[in-house]
Amino acid sequence: MSLLKHARLGLIFSLMLLCLSGCWDVIPIEDRAQVLVIGVDRNEGRIRLSAQIPTIKNLIQTVSPFTDRKKPIFKPFVVEGKSLIETMQRLEDRIFQSMVVGNVKLIIISPQAAEDDLLNILTIFLRQPTLSYQTLVMCSENSAAEIVRFEAPFELQPGLMIGKQQASPLKLTRSFPIKLWELVARIDNGITDPYLPVIKPDRDNQSYIIEGLKLFRRDKIVASLNPDESYLFGVLTGKVEEGYKEITVQNQEVGFSKVRYKTRIRIIRNRNHDRIQVEIKASGTLLQIPKGFPNRVATYKSIKTEMEKQLKRQILALVKKMQLQNTDPVGFRKRMEIAGIKDWEKVYPLIPVDIKVRFKFRNLSPAY
Repeated sequence: MSLLKHARLGLIFSLMLLCLSGCWDVIPIEDRAQVLVIGVDRNEGRIRLSAQIPTIKNLIQTVSPFTDRKKPIFKPFVVEGKSLIETMQRLEDRIFQSMVVGNVKLIIISPQAAEDDLLNILTIFLRQPTLSYQTLVMCSENSAAEIVRFEAPFELQPGLMIGKQQASPLKLTRSFPIKLWELVARIDNGITDPYLPVIKPDRDNQSYIIEGLKLFRRDKIVASLNPDESYLFGVLTGKVEEGYKEITVQNQEVGFSKVRYKTRIRIIRNRNHDRIQVEIKASGTLLQIPKGFPNRVATYKSIKTEMEKQLKRQILALVKKMQLQNTDPVGFRKRMEIAGIKDWEKVYPLIPVDIKVRFKFRNLSPAY
């Protein structure tokens, strides 16, 4: 092949690269706003919508030298309107771009917004053709916009980081993720009530705290669980696969690690004396024992007995709290319906609960 032909091929190849560079959809990308986190607040009868939109240079999280780590990795936008639809339109007008919610990883709803027409808010997002049903939903402790505006010094987009952490096989013990489809299904079904994990900014450590739960009766918040109660909720539902546990023995703390739970819930029917029976089998490793406890078999028996008594008391208190508020995120009512209990919805708040706990532990310490 002659030198002239090589030159012609090189010129054609260069022109093709130049022309094809216009097919990279750069202009449409500039016209679109990829939203990763959405927050919904209600303020004096108006809807406040906040969106976390990555900057173009930091949209794709890579180790590329083109990623600008010195600039904020996202831009928060907050607008208000009479309705969610109007607010979404105002947000697009404000950012001069079309808002694309197909990549939303996290929807944060404030307690005030959740109190008023939660199902309608969720279905508006659910009807977005590109929005994933796997999108996580959380509840802010105060304002959802506060979470969206808060920028932790991470190299990964907060929405991606939180979504990855919640969906990972990490042993979560004080907060449990719920996906958009499951939340809507629980509200629609009306038997097993929904819940939402609580998120708030951790300003001291420049991160996020995700612990505690909001419990619902259908689509209304009726109770809150602190982190310790959320742990017990995880024990009841089988969501805590492995964790730590502390008890008090003789006014001193005894701790266990790698505590695993196997929970079985049954409805026991005996003529007119129906009851809920919860059987919990737990096992763990002794991690902390106070100095001065005698190294005797009787000591370990008393520790075992105290663990069973205290866990039983704590679980029973949690179930009674849910019965008092007539909320059931665990699924007791569903089991009652399957067992053939009539008027299970009315019976649930009053049905007796029997808790049985069996615990065994290993002691790997050379001193004890």
